[in-house]
Amino acid sequence: MTTKTVFYSVMGHSRMVAEGIAAALAAPLFGLTDRFTALPARWKRSARRAVRGFDLGVLSTPGVSFGRGDRLVLVFPYWNGAVVPAVSGFVRSVGLAGVTVFLVMTRRLSGGDELISQLEDDIVRQGGTIGGVFSLRTLWRAQQRLRSLGSRVGQHIAREAQGAPFSLQELLEDAIEDEVETRARYLQLIEMTPNRRLKATFSSLAVGEVAHAQLLQQLYRAYAGVVYEPHREAIASLKSGQVLDYSALLQGLGIVVEAERKAIMGYRAIAERYSSQPDVVRQTLVLARSDFQHYRDMRGMYNMLSRRHSTR
Repeated sequence: MTTKTVFYSVMGHSRMVAEGIAAALAAPLFGLTDRFTALPARWKRSARRAVRGFDLGVLSTPGVSFGRGDRLVLVFPYWNGAVVPAVSGFVRSVGLAGVTVFLVMTRRLSGGDELISQLEDDIVRQGGTIGGVFSLRTLWRAQQRLRSLGSRVGQHIAREAQGAPFSLQELLEDAIEDEVETRARYLQLIEMTPNRRLKATFSSLAVGEVAHAQLLQQLYRAYAGVVYEPHREAIASLKSGQVLDYSALLQGLGIVVEAERKAIMGYRAIAERYSSQPDVVRQTLVLARSDFQHYRDMRGMYNMLSRRHSTR
């Protein structure tokens, strides 16, 4: 697991900040260049042309690649526009699955929220996770001061726990698998009881799990571009002795109660980790609320049937 610092700089401010970060992290430093980085005297006109035409120029970042568990520190300027084409092009061209990315934006005074949001979205779609966002003012700051600011950012990043985070796509895959498995367990519960009301309840919940899986598939397609095909091993078929067996029914209920609880925690964790993605937050919180209702209903049913079973 390694940390790499990549910067894009025309006037030199981002480069100085990146040098401070790289020194603090003892990390290799890579420059991202295009045909505008050699024209600092005319950077404002070049920036307007690059943003207007989304001109990536010629990217030159030899030797920059990432593996699972690596960290990327990306340092870039704010150009008073929503994008810096060379930076966005770099993010979209590298594999970031399992990579934690720290964004460091240099700006003269204020602004840049749109740029940060766009880059966060690109990173998540490439399989990365945002580790932190830093915004540094550069107006009237000397070179040494900029390097010092970079060093402080690097020290902060160094204190962050390292590890290989799961990408949004991977978390959605697990959630889809869980919903498919939970539906199968509800269908098993239908076979375990002759009670028509219980059968109707389990059937309704099974339909709900299908709806949840479909909603997750929509999110997955938005970020991965494909439909996910569940491949987890199917749960074992009921044995003859489990059909219409009260103890087996209680055990099955206990399993779905735990499955619903796990789903709630998982959806909340996704919403918290990917707070930069409003559609993800909105949909996963909807799923969490729905599963909380399922969890409460099934826990209540389990407690009621358990008490009834104990008095027999």
